[in-house]
Amino acid sequence: MNTTTLAQQLLPKEAYFSQRWFDEERKHLFDQSWIFACFETELSDGGDYVTLRYMDHPLFVVRDQEGSLNAYHNVCRHRGCEVLEGKGNTKTTIMCPYHRWTYQLDGELRGVPNEGECFENLPREELSLHRASVGVYAGMVFVNPSANPKEDFSSWIANMDEYLWPHRFDDGSMVCTGEVVYQMACNWKVFYENAIDGYHLGYLHDKTLGKVYPSRNVWDLVGRHHVWYSTETGEKKSNTVLSVENADQFNLPRLHSDSEATYPGVVMLFPLTLLAPNPWGIYISILEPKGPEVTMMRSIAWAPAGSGGRFDMEGERSDVIRLADMNSHPLESGNFQLEDMWIVEKIQRNLRSPHYKVGPLAQGVGAEQPLYEFQQSILDYVSTT
Repeated sequence: MNTTTLAQQLLPKEAYFSQRWFDEERKHLFDQSWIFACFETELSDGGDYVTLRYMDHPLFVVRDQEGSLNAYHNVCRHRGCEVLEGKGNTKTTIMCPYHRWTYQLDGELRGVPNEGECFENLPREELSLHRASVGVYAGMVFVNPSANPKEDFSSWIANMDEYLWPHRFDDGSMVCTGEVVYQMACNWKVFYENAIDGYHLGYLHDKTLGKVYPSRNVWDLVGRHHVWYSTETGEKKSNTVLSVENADQFNLPRLHSDSEATYPGVVMLFPLTLLAPNPWGIYISILEPKGPEVTMMRSIAWAPAGSGGRFDMEGERSDVIRLADMNSHPLESGNFQLEDMWIVEKIQRNLRSPHYKVGPLAQGVGAEQPLYEFQQSILDYVSTT
């Protein structure tokens, strides 16, 4: 990708509300994209599996008896039933509960009840489970619904080691401490572009994240991904995604002091996985575009085992969070996520205005340059011409 061009808007406004654009993204981008699935520790033994749903794709990841991970579409080749649900251990075979068609852990069809009397010359070799792709990085398991992705996993995650966060998921030191789902009335790209916009941080979030102005931001482009650091406390790159005052009130032990925090504060893994490591733990968020103007985001908090606390997942509730259900203004919430939701929904409502047009973008890697780079990646996959 060309990273020397000055920041500019590449996508038409229709890309943020058009059903045609969204359908093209589903077909050419989402169906070819890597997304976080689970942690490798959840798949320790042969037969261990985890299911997930990614857009229209029901998927599962399973470890075979030789120790390799495999990913498949969770669709029986007989009548399309889900073959597995939730997570667990399927031992040495995968059996559909409907008619008990049975598959090996390598996906091949192994057994069909009453095959001789019910099926004539059944072509078993043509009825294996549909394969997906799987990759592992830093203890995190990612899946891709395509058996032959446009970008293989090693290419997609390449050069990320320099930016690796220090948190470990393979030794039992980190546990899930909270989970919440947000529903946002906006196109997924409106939310993503807000997340990589360094120009707004010191203004919209001055009361929650501090005065992080563009000159105090560093956005590094890593392949198609964006990695954010702050230099708010000096020239040294650091992690300040949560202020000391905000995080210490959660009664969580620090994994690393601020002076040692040289890992990033935000890692945007194109196109739908967001990581926010900090000295007290890590957030992992997965975007799920539900339509041209609706986006769900599942955010999971991880912290040291035995910490006796949890991240503030806002509202201490397990249902879906929507701004329409709030009793107070988002700017009074003290939560930067709700502030962002408020802004992106305000932008989405104006997209159809005949006067809507993106003006000059703020230049520089700490401002709005990442928006241009993100949009270029979209156009590498999607074309509506």
